[in-house]
Amino acid sequence: MEDLGGFFNDQPYDYNCLFNLTTDTYNITAEHFLFCARGPKRLPMSVLLPITIVYVGIFVTGVIGNMAVCVVIVNNTSLHTATNYYLFSLAVSDLTLLLLGKSTFYI
Repeated sequence: MEDLGGFFNDQPYDYNCLFNLTTDTYNITAEHFLFCARGPKRLPMSVLLPITIVYVGIFVTGVIGNMAVCVVIVNNTSLHTATNYYLFSLAVSDLTLLLLGKSTFYI
């Protein structure tokens, strides 16, 4: 099997995807077509690492911030109003989504 550029290593992609399927007839493989249509099977580490750091930062700040909102509203009786109960339920639903939510990336 030929190298699909970025599948096994971080080398630049070697497929030329500039072709017109309606006017040009090419005898391409299924792997070549999928590479041109969907991109490489795996992202290089130079892209994957910053994305992972950003998502971990969003997760950590989301969990800490929503937990702080819940703790403050529960512990202060002066904050037991209808508006703050609504904010509390939003914080709980956001925590649920952060902790149990389905990932947007598919393998």
